[in-house]
Amino acid sequence: MGHRGAGVKGRGRAALVAAAVAVAVAGLAGPVGAAGGTGLDLPPGGTRTEALTVPPQAGIAAEFAATTSAAAFGHRALQHLDLALAGHAAHAPDSAPAISRRVHAVLRSHADALARFVAFVALSPAWEDAGHELTERLVPALGLDDVDAARAMLIGSIGVADPDRDPAVTALEDYRRAVQALVAAAAPLAARMAMQRDHDRIGGPDHGGKDDRRFRQLVAQFGETLADVSIYIPSSPPELFRPRVPPPEKVFDVALLWDDHDNEWHRIAADVPVEDIFRDVFIATGKRPTPGQLKYLAGTYGQISIRRGTIEAIADVLDGAAPESPVRLALARSPDGEALRAALAERWRLSARYVYDAAFRAAMLRTVDGVRQGLVEQAGPAAADLRRLDDLLDRFGLTLDSQWAAAVPPSVGTLKVTAWFSDDPRTKFTSIWRFDKEEVRIDIDQGRATGVRRGNVVQTEGSIPGRNCIATDVRTFAPDGRLSFSASYRCVRENGVVEVSNRVGVGTWEVVGDDARPSSPVQQPAASRRSR
Repeated sequence: MGHRGAGVKGRGRAALVAAAVAVAVAGLAGPVGAAGGTGLDLPPGGTRTEALTVPPQAGIAAEFAATTSAAAFGHRALQHLDLALAGHAAHAPDSAPAISRRVHAVLRSHADALARFVAFVALSPAWEDAGHELTERLVPALGLDDVDAARAMLIGSIGVADPDRDPAVTALEDYRRAVQALVAAAAPLAARMAMQRDHDRIGGPDHGGKDDRRFRQLVAQFGETLADVSIYIPSSPPELFRPRVPPPEKVFDVALLWDDHDNEWHRIAADVPVEDIFRDVFIATGKRPTPGQLKYLAGTYGQISIRRGTIEAIADVLDGAAPESPVRLALARSPDGEALRAALAERWRLSARYVYDAAFRAAMLRTVDGVRQGLVEQAGPAAADLRRLDDLLDRFGLTLDSQWAAAVPPSVGTLKVTAWFSDDPRTKFTSIWRFDKEEVRIDIDQGRATGVRRGNVVQTEGSIPGRNCIATDVRTFAPDGRLSFSASYRCVRENGVVEVSNRVGVGTWEVVGDDARPSSPVQQPAASRRSR
């Protein structure tokens, strides 16, 4: 009987949740007749009349607002699950934290996608801006298999005899129903948005030529071939257009960004996710990026990818550390440790701000530097964690302030470098190397070169004066004043033949004044055979 009563109670709660979700999907768009309403006019007597004719975009806006409310409902359902999991700690303090971590790991993509979507639509509730995020990022992240796996894990871990009575299991089932309702509502909405975007296309027999100044400008800027090779469909933001069907020729497979203020198109590589850049800049800065800003950022997508990979790797190290590990101890001792832990709880926001907010990125690296110094202070027990963090920083080309302070050669200063090839030790080359952290300028006897420093290694590339040659050099500076290098020379002779030679060598370095100047190569005389 107990089970039967619990089942009735569970079904009653399920009905309440389903009703709440239905309200979120169908009724939270606003009252009938208000902005974003359903489009049905009910007279005072409550009798249904004929449906009013609603412009297509107004209907889409209403559906999108309701679906957004359903997403917010799902986000709150996950928060309720967090509270229920925390409640288990009072009954099973030894196992509850581990169970909670495993459930959170399974549903991490859900939590991040929902939180990011809710934050994004709070900044821009228009479907034209956030529709892509709903259909291409949020819905694909909400796999019901993940929810079922989390439920099985939860029941198996805590040994629930009557799942209907367990708050965490109940909260998880509530979340599953919320996801089902959200996905069901998003499907017809996605179809309507696609139809509207196709209606707003650029190109084709009905949407181009003399009647559309944007199409005329496209022809003027890039020619008729690009303009006619495809029909272009707006994406998110609506200023961004992509081919309805990617053309087979790679040169024509591009995205187009319309700048209405300057009345011009920007051409962008098709594989750059401009939609994600638009969303993340909006989240990071709170401001809608302009077409000109999006064009610039799209051109630096390689650097954007490196920054995103950097912060994700750092977050994995910090967030994935065991509770009693040296990393967690360093976090606890750091004055910014609490703020860093809060940032790690919203990885999607942390990533966006690190990539697109320079001030935040600098502050974040200072905080990470504080954690690193905490590992240095712990010495032996933290050696493995320190090495792992330093390897990560080196992999992404980062040097923190504490590393620069202990750098050899110094992070800022001037060096006199004397070097020679291993196969010609008698000819000495003297040059002046001016270090400014990552940037290095080299003065040689007949010109200059520049280099990039990573730790105690400097890589340079430049042309050789008076010769049609390109030289690359990788030089490693040892703390004892010695160095080693490998150089590669690629020269084009008068007959067009390309010659490549590789040489290695060694040398010495010393700190000198900023007014030092290089000297010409010096060939030392052969050593005397006479005994002394």
